[in-house]
Amino acid sequence: MLLIYKIGFIVGGLSLLIFCLGQLFPISSVYLTIILILLFASLAFLFLPVFRRDRLELFRVNKWHFVFFCIFIVITLPLVLLPPTARDELIVHLAVPKLYLQKGSIFEIPFMGFSYVPMNIDLLYLIPMVFGNDVLPKLIHFCFAILTALIIYTYLSKKIERDFAVFGFFIFLTTPIVIQLSTTAYIDLGLTFYSTLALIGMLKWREADFKIKWLIYSAISTGFALGSKYSALILLLFFTLTAIYFYSQATRNQLKAIQTGFLYFCVAILVFSPWLIRNYLWTGNPIYPLANGLFTSGQGMHLSSLPPLQMRNLLYGESLWYILLMPLRIFWEGKDGSHQYFDGVLNPFFLLFIPFAFIGIKDRNIKYFALFAFFFFFIAFFTVDIVIRYLLPILPVFIIFVAYGIKKSFEIRRLKPIAMIAVAGLFIFNGWYVVNLYAKYQPQKYLIGKETREQYLSRMLPDYPAVAFANSILPDNAKVMLLFTGDRGYYWEREYYYGDRMGSDIIDFVKKASNEKELRDKFKAIGITHLFVRDSLFAKFSRDNFGTDKMEIIDKFFKTQLKPMYSKNDYTLYEII
Repeated sequence: MLLIYKIGFIVGGLSLLIFCLGQLFPISSVYLTIILILLFASLAFLFLPVFRRDRLELFRVNKWHFVFFCIFIVITLPLVLLPPTARDELIVHLAVPKLYLQKGSIFEIPFMGFSYVPMNIDLLYLIPMVFGNDVLPKLIHFCFAILTALIIYTYLSKKIERDFAVFGFFIFLTTPIVIQLSTTAYIDLGLTFYSTLALIGMLKWREADFKIKWLIYSAISTGFALGSKYSALILLLFFTLTAIYFYSQATRNQLKAIQTGFLYFCVAILVFSPWLIRNYLWTGNPIYPLANGLFTSGQGMHLSSLPPLQMRNLLYGESLWYILLMPLRIFWEGKDGSHQYFDGVLNPFFLLFIPFAFIGIKDRNIKYFALFAFFFFFIAFFTVDIVIRYLLPILPVFIIFVAYGIKKSFEIRRLKPIAMIAVAGLFIFNGWYVVNLYAKYQPQKYLIGKETREQYLSRMLPDYPAVAFANSILPDNAKVMLLFTGDRGYYWEREYYYGDRMGSDIIDFVKKASNEKELRDKFKAIGITHLFVRDSLFAKFSRDNFGTDKMEIIDKFFKTQLKPMYSKNDYTLYEII
């Protein structure tokens, strides 16, 4: 386990090094190459003493387990090696690093609220991207899944038979949401890796009679999690309170317990502090765009004024009792691409095994795991729209419960045949998800050369043909405003801009314009030379927000002040004339 912590700290430390160098100096392939060399040298230092027992312990597995792992890699890699097409890759996780590379520095992007969030994981993607490779970032994200599975395996192998620990390893890796995220350059698996390190670190701290080393390791892990995504603030609160509770319960020294919790909080914030300092200098709010009203009167990212649960009731007509069933529904209702159905897939078979984890399992950490999962889900339930990947930090807990449940159900003679069928069903469900991914992406066509990169992107992204046309014909000084196109900016080779997703900029422009020429001048005043429009969504937006007089101005604006240049798949590129 210590080896995994060291790997995590090396990777997290190098990410912060990239951040600091990017603030002070122009981004250069030279120092990114040096950072890459440092990474390999550090990992070699950890792994070269292969004959030491503490290095071998992690990898002491049955040869068939290794064969199954190789099969998993062979099946998954074709999906990983495809060009990036996932929504948030193209909006932020690859788009922002690309803008940094184009500019040559880490700079403020005021129109892009997402660019202010912490980016420990995203900055790692700069290393391959500086050499023109945008597929390796997906492989980096995939590696976080494997490392998290190793944490689960290592923990379970100390508690139950190794074969059941292997179940935990493979169940995590093959869970649909993990498979889906492993094929993208997102950051959620990085967050899950560091949150799991923090979770296990707290337990090791208690088991090691409160040796300060494990408390610090857990706090550092929480700091790196915070540097990955703001949702880790939930982790900071939980683990700080846990440190106080564990120490107070064991020693009855309340003052020292509070001091211990304060130490944990300070170490985590120290690791997170580069992002806090940057945002404070840029916006006056260290956690911008969160809690923006507490620090400044400016506007952050658009957030709905309605609570998430009320939004579900209004948007999807869900009753209160149905909403309250959400902790169970996420296991069987998940569907990719649908926020109503949590935009991701877990596995309904988990529900068959999780209850058995609480029957006769001699692990005092079970209640702690359950409390952690409840705490995280409870806060997320009332503060964000529930999306399965937002809940990923508690997935390792579910997997541990499932592994324990499989073990216990196998020990009950009457249940063992049913349990074996359920385990088979669990893996068949996961495997069928992969089959559907192959049907959707058809990676073999691209990987064997029957389909070019351009053809693949045109097949997967409806806006790509228009974007490719714009990149080939627009002058270098063009500035394109994206209107209801999903804010996918990664493949643009010209400067682009977009407002918030509610169209506030457009509403303001139209309301202040008395004719079509004044509306044109509003765009030109902010340097916009071209518009890229999702036609059907813009038409609906206009009908929903403007009366007859303003609709007439918009109609004349499109007919007399814009020149259509290219249109396909409901996306049109216009030149402002």
